[in-house]
Amino acid sequence: MKISKVWDGTRPGATPGKTFTADISPEQLVLNGKRLDYFMLALKGAISTAAVAIEDFSVFLSEFVVKVGGEERIANLTGQDLAALSAAWFKTIPVIGENTDNTGNDFLSNIKVPIFASIDLAKPITVGASYTAVTNVGTNTIGLTAHCDKSAIAQKAIHAVGIGHTTAGSAGYETLGFRMPPVGVMKKLILRNLPASDFTDANIDVSVQRINILVDGKVEHELNVLTDAEGLAMIDFVTPLPIADLLRPYKVFDFGDEGIDCKGKEVVVQLDVEDVSDAIKLIPVMEMA
Repeated sequence: MKISKVWDGTRPGATPGKTFTADISPEQLVLNGKRLDYFMLALKGAISTAAVAIEDFSVFLSEFVVKVGGEERIANLTGQDLAALSAAWFKTIPVIGENTDNTGNDFLSNIKVPIFASIDLAKPITVGASYTAVTNVGTNTIGLTAHCDKSAIAQKAIHAVGIGHTTAGSAGYETLGFRMPPVGVMKKLILRNLPASDFTDANIDVSVQRINILVDGKVEHELNVLTDAEGLAMIDFVTPLPIADLLRPYKVFDFGDEGIDCKGKEVVVQLDVEDVSDAIKLIPVMEMA
C-alpha cells in the first residue's frame, strides 16, 4: 500500500494539518497505484471563550466532496457525517479529544472515508472541502491522507452522497418523492435524526420512527429505528460519553451481502414521521455497479 499526504501542515512542523479557515477548492490528486482505497481524515481546532462539544466542533467541515472523472462519489457530508460513515462501513470508531473549558483544543481523528476507485488518468480524482465557522473555534486544521493499493480493484467503488430532507408537517407515513441513486447496490442506509428529537429517557417519539423500503412500488423491507438500527459506538441515552454525543443521531441499517439493487429497480423510502417538520439526512451507501 502507498500512503500519500494530501492535506498537511508544514513538514517537519508542529501544525497537525493544513490550515482550514476557508473553503478548499477541488484539487486533482496525483496518486500512485491502481486504486484509491480510502482517505484518513482528521480535524483540529483551538477553543476560546467556552467549551465546544465534539458534535458541534466537527461540522466546521461542512462538506467533503470527492469526484472521480467529474462524478460525485462522496458529497453533502459534514465532518460528523463522515465519522458516522467510517463507523458504519469500516466499524472504525473515531478518536475524540473534547475540550471541557475555555482554553485548549478539540480533536477528531481516525475517520476512514471509503472510496475504492480505480486510479485512471482519464478519470481524474479530485477532492475539496467547504468550511463553515463554528462559534468559539479557531485556527482550524484538516489532515487528509490517501491510502492507495498497487493491486487491481478488489472491492466495488463506493457512492455516498447525503440527502437532506425536512419531514412532513403531520405525523404518519411520508413517501419521499425521489428514488435512491440508481448507481448500484445499496448496502447500508444511514439516517440522521434531528438530535433534539431523538430517543432519551424522557422521549420516545423521534423525527423518524420507522422506515419502509419500497422496491418497484412494493414494501420489501420494514425497519424500526430502535429495533433494527446498528449501534456505532457504546451509546448511553442517559449519561452519554462524547463518542455517544457524536454518533447517537445516526441510525444505520444494513442490507447484508445481497444489498438492494437501486440501479435495476426503482427504490423509494417511506418514513414514519412522529416528530414533524424536522431536518433529517439520509445517506445511502452504495456499491457501484
